[in-house]
Amino acid sequence: MTSAMNPRSAIASLLAAAPLEALERRYREPWRHYHAWAHPQAMLAHLDRAIGDAVPVVDPTACAGFILWHDAVYDPQAPHGRNEELSAVLCASEMGAIAGPLATARAGAAILATIRHVPPDPADCPDGALLLDIDLSILGQPAAVFDAYDRQIRAEYAHVEAGVYAAARAGILRNFLARDRLFLTDWGFDQWEQAARDNLRRVIAQLEGD
Repeated sequence: MTSAMNPRSAIASLLAAAPLEALERRYREPWRHYHAWAHPQAMLAHLDRAIGDAVPVVDPTACAGFILWHDAVYDPQAPHGRNEELSAVLCASEMGAIAGPLATARAGAAILATIRHVPPDPADCPDGALLLDIDLSILGQPAAVFDAYDRQIRAEYAHVEAGVYAAARAGILRNFLARDRLFLTDWGFDQWEQAARDNLRRVIAQLEGD
């Protein structure tokens, strides 16, 4: 399986070999609401659209691997970064059994980059910026879709007291809003940047008004 093959064929080959039933069981854990099986499925659709829009994709196998495994381990009560670290380990094991070492390493580097949502060195994952844009695409969806996502995140953190959650969530969203660009590729920026900023400002105001 190589990135030299047709991008959609490379993705289809990985999907055909991936342990999808086991992955789906993970993404269907009862505490997941947003980080559920629909999330990687939506991301795969965005990746396919990027390919259709002629966005450069260096290693589609790595891209698909990132999407499948980036939230494979998800415990809302885990310390910051732990879920990503464990997801990268699982990716190395499971994807490494079906894909080449370079694509697997690139997928793992992108997974670890989601800890701070700063793209990895292009030498480690040349498609990292695109993958982070796709992962954040929910921020730039229409208000009703974003609000449903926001409620799902709150449900995943139901164990956190309301005031503590509102302060922490507002802080996280403010950090995103302070960035010069939320979306690093021109493709992502053009379609999602303004809507994402509008959504973030609106929800921050709601959180800080509570």
